[in-house]
Amino acid sequence: MYIPVRRIFIEQSPLGIALYRLKMRMGLPMLPPHILKQRVVKEYANRFSIRTLVETGTYTGDMVAATRRKFDRIVSIELDETLWRKAKEKFARYEHISIIRGDSSEVLPGVVASVPGPCLFWLDAHYSGGITARGDVETPIMKELQVILDRATRGDVVLIDDARHFVGKNDYPTIAQVQDLVTKKRPDMSLVSKDDIIRISSTGNR
Repeated sequence: MYIPVRRIFIEQSPLGIALYRLKMRMGLPMLPPHILKQRVVKEYANRFSIRTLVETGTYTGDMVAATRRKFDRIVSIELDETLWRKAKEKFARYEHISIIRGDSSEVLPGVVASVPGPCLFWLDAHYSGGITARGDVETPIMKELQVILDRATRGDVVLIDDARHFVGKNDYPTIAQVQDLVTKKRPDMSLVSKDDIIRISSTGNR
């Protein structure tokens, strides 16, 4: 699949972040580059002193690759068999990285049970056409959140990608519905949405 060099540059270069910030100030639409999202994950890991990353939606493994030195343990779940095989091979030499195949709504409970301490959850499992896989629904986000918010462990951080899709269509809830779930399950946590990422963490430390 051909990806324009300009797009790769914007997605992977710090200058892509500067361009995004400039366009936002000018009121021009632009999706945040992936390097910004990687930076957000690292910033939250530092802020909350979290050493375990659990990701849903491995895709081509960009987030795992970008954060492999930040975490002591990384578990990433991918539904598509081809993407799973490629990622498993790509990260085979890293003992602290596990790439698991399956529907995250079904696999995540077992993963969560195997991780005793605080986790940073990067939730990005959804169907988006192309080479991505579709489960029973386009996004299992509400089931994922139910599992995570029911954890007895405190200190977790949940970052959900593609906040722009949370408008109540194509199996996505609205951000307000996510907020209601968080308030019901974990009143000690709060939610903000910024740079296309829904961020759920301890109140007062976002």
